[in-house]
Amino acid sequence: MRTLFDRLFRRLGVGNSLAERLRFSFMVIMALMLIPALVSIWTMRTYADSYHNAILQVERVSSLKPLVNSDIPDEMWSIVAGRVSFADGRQYALMDEINVALEDLMTAAGGNSTELTVARRTMDTLKGYIDRMGEQIASGALVADNEALLEEVRSVASLVGDMLEKYITVEISATTETSLRLQEQLLLILWLMVLLLVITFAFAMLAQRSLSRAIRTPIAKLERFAGAIAEGDLRARVDKPEVSELRGLTESLNVMAGKLQQLIDENRREQENLKRSELRTLQAQIAPHFLYNTLDAIVWLAEAQRTDEVIHITRALSDFFRISLSQGRDWIPLSDEIKHLQGYLTIQKIRYRDILDYEINIPGAMVNRQILKLLLQPLVENAIYHGIKHRRGRGVVRVVGREQDGMMILTVEDNGAGMTPERLTQVRESLASDDAQVEGERGCYGLFNVNKRIQLYYNQPEGVRIESDENGTTVTLCVPFGRTDDVQGISGGR
Repeated sequence: MRTLFDRLFRRLGVGNSLAERLRFSFMVIMALMLIPALVSIWTMRTYADSYHNAILQVERVSSLKPLVNSDIPDEMWSIVAGRVSFADGRQYALMDEINVALEDLMTAAGGNSTELTVARRTMDTLKGYIDRMGEQIASGALVADNEALLEEVRSVASLVGDMLEKYITVEISATTETSLRLQEQLLLILWLMVLLLVITFAFAMLAQRSLSRAIRTPIAKLERFAGAIAEGDLRARVDKPEVSELRGLTESLNVMAGKLQQLIDENRREQENLKRSELRTLQAQIAPHFLYNTLDAIVWLAEAQRTDEVIHITRALSDFFRISLSQGRDWIPLSDEIKHLQGYLTIQKIRYRDILDYEINIPGAMVNRQILKLLLQPLVENAIYHGIKHRRGRGVVRVVGREQDGMMILTVEDNGAGMTPERLTQVRESLASDDAQVEGERGCYGLFNVNKRIQLYYNQPEGVRIESDENGTTVTLCVPFGRTDDVQGISGGR
């Protein structure tokens, strides 16, 4: 049954891919986080500009007041007192400076300031009085007449100063209103941020549950499917999941189960090739056990919400089984065998990251050689489970290849716990035995299987060579470049 969140994903055109869902969820959360930040930045910038302009206007007006209230009347008094001649006085320069400043202020205010307009007109009146003063002085008027006109100049200058003071008061009042609006906007933004925080938290919770369910449900089905295969029910199948990353794995598992069942049915009909059929069946039993453990690790990672590692290990597992099947072929290029091994080691590295490192060193000239599939992985698995896991500290598995005298020599070595001389002798004796069950009970089933398959498919007496001491174990296999006629006959297509 689809959840509301799944239906939302579909309605918004988001596919069933975990990567797409994660990307969409990330974008939504980022958008919800950016909206209040951008609104806050825009609001603060707008009101900051308004404050700056208002303060700048008040500062410029304040600088004009001394010129109007003091400098011009003082300059005119000096002229009337005879200290400075009218022609040498600074009255007109001061008037021009004040008028230019008033024009700039009116432009900055957008022509909407009545106080500045009145002040500018009053300056024209003041200029008229100053002009009359010049005319009186030029005509030799009495000092008393000049002093009377000086009082008019002072009155008009004082009126201009009053207009400027009133403008400052208006600007301060406007700034106060701006401050109140800013507080209201900040309060609104605060509530918006709280609301978006709640929405973001709710979205994140729903996204987490949806993604967790999208991963956990199909993985649990695959785990039950793997368990059924491990118990021998090879007719079991699992439905294709909605998560696109798991479809390839599911198809591979279903194909694997079908091929395993087909192999078992065919082995029952082919009694003349009983030995080889038994080995194929034993080989096929490796995969479900490994799959069961790996899916268990995937479920654990999913429950821990380590989504990136779930995707990584799932893809590695899909590649692992795809190459394991190899479309029913027994012979594959060495490059595919290496890729298969890398998929296996990628999964094990995630499971044992604190204790496992690995190195693969195979010359490029060898990678196109044909080789019997699934020879290296069981040896590496044996090195991990019987060597590295019993070592204290980090262990290293090395896979090295070389060519010599028409043969491919592949070596798997580890620096694990190693074997005692008695145990090494026992293992070598087991490799010479034909009883796989006995060797399986002794814990080296993969080593026994590879040894017997090399002997059978390559038609040679020796399968693998094993050396071990307290410093680790080395397993070497030596196979020819090509397939002999006998080997080709045995590996006929199915």
